[in-house]
Amino acid sequence: MSVVTNSPLDFLKNNLEENRPCSSSEIKELEKQLNICLPKIYVDFLLILGRGTQDFWKGEDCFFKHLPTLQIWARELLDEDKSLVKLPSDAFVFFMHQGYQFSFFKTSEGQDPPIYHYSEGQNKKHFIQIHNRFSDFLEAEINLFREYRCDS
Repeated sequence: MSVVTNSPLDFLKNNLEENRPCSSSEIKELEKQLNICLPKIYVDFLLILGRGTQDFWKGEDCFFKHLPTLQIWARELLDEDKSLVKLPSDAFVFFMHQGYQFSFFKTSEGQDPPIYHYSEGQNKKHFIQIHNRFSDFLEAEINLFREYRCDS
């Protein structure tokens, strides 16, 4: 059951403690460094908590300081795993968990793109699409966060 009543970005902006946003200039520099154009919803996410927050995604590699390195780590994981798939040229890895799984979107797939996933040992000839949109990914993550935070 979904607990997000407004947009996931509204929830992140209004319900977390100590959000640390990126600046527009930092995002532009990242795009320049990686030679990409990020989707609007992801830019909006970075402007809300791109540098992290107190407890949401604590311990995950997904905030601004890791973003350039995630692109390298994901390719290394695929190589080490002798994966049957390679990251597309327009892939942007935005989330890595414990170094053995990652999520990405393709910058060519719109302003709220589908999310793809890879986990070590995955012997498929294609990446698994886990959400139709980045906003769906955020909503699912928020729902998990709220479920576990309320249980503690």
